[in-house]
Parts: sequence; C-alpha cells; structure tokens
Amino acid sequence: MAAKAVSTHGERTCTVEVAPSEVDPGAELTVTVRASCPHRCDLTGQSVSIRDRDDAELAHANLSADDGETYIAAALVLQAQVGEHVWRAVLAAHERNGLRHDEVATPFSFTTMHHTASVNVWGQPSAIPAGERFSFKVGIGCSAGCKLAGRALSITDQDGVEVAAAKLCDNVWPGTNALYFVEVEAEAPRMPGDFTWQVTTPASDESVPHAAGACGFAVKVVEPPDHEVTVEAFDGATQTPIKGAHVLLHPYRALTDERGVARVKVAKGRYTLCVSGFNYIGHERIIDVTSDVTARAELAVEPEEEVDIR
Repeated sequence: MAAKAVSTHGERTCTVEVAPSEVDPGAELTVTVRASCPHRCDLTGQSVSIRDRDDAELAHANLSADDGETYIAAALVLQAQVGEHVWRAVLAAHERNGLRHDEVATPFSFTTMHHTASVNVWGQPSAIPAGERFSFKVGIGCSAGCKLAGRALSITDQDGVEVAAAKLCDNVWPGTNALYFVEVEAEAPRMPGDFTWQVTTPASDESVPHAAGACGFAVKVVEPPDHEVTVEAFDGATQTPIKGAHVLLHPYRALTDERGVARVKVAKGRYTLCVSGFNYIGHERIIDVTSDVTARAELAVEPEEEVDIR
C-alpha cells in the first residue's frame, strides 16, 4: 500500500486572554483562546486544552469560526488556588486531508490573591484615666465582602503584650455592606502618656483564604480626674438647649445631651473650653479647674450667606 503524503503547514498562531488578571481564590476566571493558520486553513473542531505546570489538563474545548481567518475556543471558566500561576493553552497536533499542523503551546500567567482584611478601630475615649478600663469597637471588612463572623482578633499594647482578644460577632456596622464588628474592653496603662496599640487578625485558609490584617490606634492616658466640669450649651437668642454640641477641654471631649449638658471629668488645671455646634459660631474661654465647676456657653447662630441674585 502506498504511503499517504502529508504536508506540514506553518505553525498556527495561538493567543490567550485571561480575565481578570488578578482573581480572588475560588473565584472564576475566564480563559479565551484564539487561533489562526498562516495558510488560512479551516481550524474548526481542532482541540484546545488548558494545562497547568504539571501538564495536567484543566479544561478542554474545540475551535469554532470567529471570522474568516481566526478561530476561537468557547470561553473556558476555571478556578485556581492562591499564588502566581503559569499555565499553557495547547493546540493539539492535527491532521486532515493530508495537511498536518504540529502541536502549539502558548503560556499565560495570572495571580490569585488572598482576600484582604481591612481593620478599623473607633469609639475609644479621647482621654482615658490611668489604669481604668475602657471600651472601643473593632471592625474588619473583607475585600470580597465575605462573612467574617467568628474571625479572631488580638489587641496588643505599646510593648507588644496582648491586652485583649475577641471574635467578630454576626453584626454588620450600619451603613456598610460587610464591616463586621465587636466591642472590646481593655485596661489602660497605669502611667499617663500617648501610646499606640495594635489590632491584628491572623490569616485564614478556611473555606476561602484570607490575608492577615492589622491596624494601629492611639490610646491617650491621663492622670485620674480630680473634678467634674459641667458644660451647658444654649442658643444665645432663644435660650434653648443645644443637643449634640461638641465640648473640648483638651484632651477631654464630650457631646451635650438633649438638655444641652455635658459632664467631663478632668484633672485639676487650666483649660481652654471650646464649645461648637452645627450652624453655630464656636464659643471659647479659659477656665481654671480647682473644684467641680459649671460653665455656660451661649452660642450665636452663624449668619446666612448672602446670595447675589444679580
């Protein structure tokens, strides 16, 4: 029997598109393969496979016509673990009607990232008496909006010593999509000063891998208070109390209640009292605190801006 004549054509061109180039672990990525022959051969039905570093086949498809010269493999949906990946799109060797195309392999790369953890701290007192216990809130959000209830966190002081530990509750902070939070209580240092504490949450590989997260926050410790300052904030024109006015006796802060009253425990000394409120001109005065004292602040409404209607 006569041998069948086979002609080998030029190497097929193969291009690969990956979307997205960075993907969360476990999330899907789409690989699109396009191929063409320099002799404009019909590549319909030719085989394309996606292979990993170990040459294991991860997905398979056949080419179909995209236009007159290019052929495309249906979008291949894949998943990958955390890390940098270099895979290959392999056009299998193919022979038809005496024409042969050799195997072509095109490498492509992408990175699979851990979900990142954004750590936030808020609600700690502006000034904490030495040695007293205080509370604050810690919130953690995932870059992919994952549910983080039960995730562990640790609070360490300025010396790196753990002072508190907690786990996130099944609570999401109002106005956010997935900021899970918990209220934490700790004891302030026994000496006054400005300190930086840190919240950390470890990496986790449960279900979907998450990276570790950390956040530093300020802890201002002052001498134990000697006296109480009562601040009364009133509208100077109507003599009605101002609720929610900001009271500052640096470093102490407070807000007035519905009666326009704020009570602040401070150490003995001289302070600049600042009282401010929305749409009010701020009030400022010097007070000497040698005993319990009451200070009244009458605030004037800010004048309305004149509008030029010319």
